[in-house]
Order: sequence, then structure tokens, then C-alpha cells
Amino acid sequence: MRVESFHGSSFRDLGDTYLLNRLRLNLGVKATPWMRFQFEAQDSRVFGQNARPAPASQRDPMDLRLGYVEFGYTEGWAQMRAGRQAWVFGEGRLLADPNWSNVGRSFDGAKLTLQHGTRKVDLFGGITVKPDGNQFDRTTPGEHFYGAYGSLGKLIKDATIEPYFLWRLEHDMKNERGILGHWNGRTMGFRWVGKLPYGLDYGGELAGQVGSYAGDTIRALAGHWVIGHTLADAKHRPRFYTEWNHASGDGNPRDGRHGGFDPLFPSTHDKLGIADLFTWINLYHSRSGIEYTLSPRWKLGAAYNSYWLQNARDGVYVAGKMIARSADGSAGRHIGQQGDVQATYAPTRTTQINGGYGHFFPGGFLDRTTSHVPYHIVFCNIAQRF
Repeated sequence: MRVESFHGSSFRDLGDTYLLNRLRLNLGVKATPWMRFQFEAQDSRVFGQNARPAPASQRDPMDLRLGYVEFGYTEGWAQMRAGRQAWVFGEGRLLADPNWSNVGRSFDGAKLTLQHGTRKVDLFGGITVKPDGNQFDRTTPGEHFYGAYGSLGKLIKDATIEPYFLWRLEHDMKNERGILGHWNGRTMGFRWVGKLPYGLDYGGELAGQVGSYAGDTIRALAGHWVIGHTLADAKHRPRFYTEWNHASGDGNPRDGRHGGFDPLFPSTHDKLGIADLFTWINLYHSRSGIEYTLSPRWKLGAAYNSYWLQNARDGVYVAGKMIARSADGSAGRHIGQQGDVQATYAPTRTTQINGGYGHFFPGGFLDRTTSHVPYHIVFCNIAQRF
């Protein structure tokens, strides 16, 4: 259950306050040591919201979210899963089941996992399930998604390298000039995370995209880099970190070149700030913050964010849609800055309460292209497992 209240939607004098509620019922069946069934029913609703009808990411009454059969021994070298399932890889910046979403994301497809020691590869393919509040959820028409995601441990001390290849296909898409065709995009990259002496940790992810978008050539790039330092305080373990994210944009909508990065199917919460305003497209984002364990049950966090356009001739994207643009680039590149605070409290092993507040101050670009109303959001979330 979560209460959200925000103001400044699309940087205009608009806001809303509502209650989100989600119930998940799980059933697992172990038919044999090598065959298992898993089912999950989900009921997602929203109350008190101004938008009518409610977005599909917030409302989807009782439906089948997961339903698959899995073959293979749990400790074996191979497992096969077929049916309706959720996929989460890495930090979820490109492919995840977004738990913060009131509905989440699942695929109808299959996944083969091969593993040996600290090395593993997942081969998968399927179609996203499209939430429908009025009938049984079905797959998205004209879409296909395939991939391979690896994990290599012990190649480097205290580090893991995760190479991947993701292939997205969709039919009947219009390119920059309005020509109808197919979307055939390939994403190749790797994620690298590890620890260093003296309490240091680091992480990085780099992804490039090629292919075609209804005849237009795809050339895009994105990256994520972070380094942290945890002080030698066994009780509070304060961690300071600094982070940099970037994603390419498309400065010319008529040149037959698709330069905007496609974030695929991500989990977006707190990846680019706690307000979840921006999408990983045409963006430079820096963040610095602190994480602090007040007690075994209390954790606190605070961060400062700053945002710029990667390409001044492209726009700023909110929830995947462009809301402002300066075609000649004269509006500048600084989107704005944001402060975040959040806290997590776990009164029991099965109960978690977390709340947060984020305030975004528009920069020069938004001052010149929108009503430049500041955006802020406050939320309180309660999760209970039985």
C-alpha cells in the first residue's frame, strides 16, 4: 500500500494525491525434484486519483501475473522455465520487473539457464504482457524480445562481469519521417561491479544500440558509473557515493538516423533520482549522496542530483515521452537539479515501511520551454509479507 502526492506534473501547475494498493497471492508446487510450478495472482488498484481512466501501470484488477513450469534440478547445471514469468537482470536498468510499479511487468516466453560454478548464462525470448483492467491480460501485439545475459565471476578478484545481448523486434512502427516499418534494435553491453580495499566499491554499465527503425539507422549509447566508500563504522556503516549516468539523444528528426537511446524494459525507481521524473534518453545525470544505517531497523539516505540534455537540439523525456524541446538548441542544456531524502523502517522481518521526498528545481532549459513549475513528490509505502 502506498500514498503518493505530487505537484508540478510536466512542470505545470498540476498535481494529484492518491492511494495505491496491491495484493499478490503465490502458489508453488514441487511435482518432482526436477519439475516445479509457480503461480501468482495479482490485484492492483488505485483510489482517489484524478486521472480517468487510471494508467495501466497503476490499475489491473485480479489477474494472472505469473504462471510457469520449471524443469531441472535446483542445484543442477541447467534449468528451463516456460510460461508467464518475470525477468530481472543486473540493476534492472534495461530489463526488470519494476517492483515500484503497482502492476509490474511479466513476459510470456521461455528462459534457459546454464551455470557452472560462478559462471552463468540466461537465454530467453518472449513477448511482454500488456495490462488490461477490463479483461485477462494478453501479450503485446507485434512485439518480440530475445536476449542472452551472462555472469562471469572470479575473472577479477571481488568482481563480477555481466555481458549481454538484447534483441527487440516490433512491427508497424513509424520512423522520423512518418514511414511505416519494423523496429529491429540490438543492444550490446556489459555490467561490471566489484569491491576494492579500504571500503571502496564500484560499478559500471555500458550499452550500445544498432539496427533499424522503420528504415532509419539506429546508433545510440548509454552508460552508468558509480563509486562508493563505506566508512569503518560497523554499527552505522555510512556510505558516500558519486554517480554519473548518460544516454544519447537525437538532434535531427529528419536525417534518417535514430540516435535516441532506447531503455527497453527497465525498473526506473530511484535510478535517476527518487522523483522518477526522467527517462534514460538524451540525458546527462550526476548524483552524490549518503546512505546511513541508524539502527538494524532504520536506514536513511539523502542525495543531490543535477540534469542536463545530452543533445541540446533534442528534448527532455518524462515517462518515455518528450515534453519539451528546443529545435535550434537555443534554450540551453541544463534541465535542473533535485534533492532527495528517504528512510526505510523494518519493524519485523516481514514488514517494511519506507517514505521519501524529492524536490526538483527547473533549470534554464525548462525555464525557456515550459511553465517551469517546480516538481515535488512525497510518498509513504508499506509492504507486508505473510
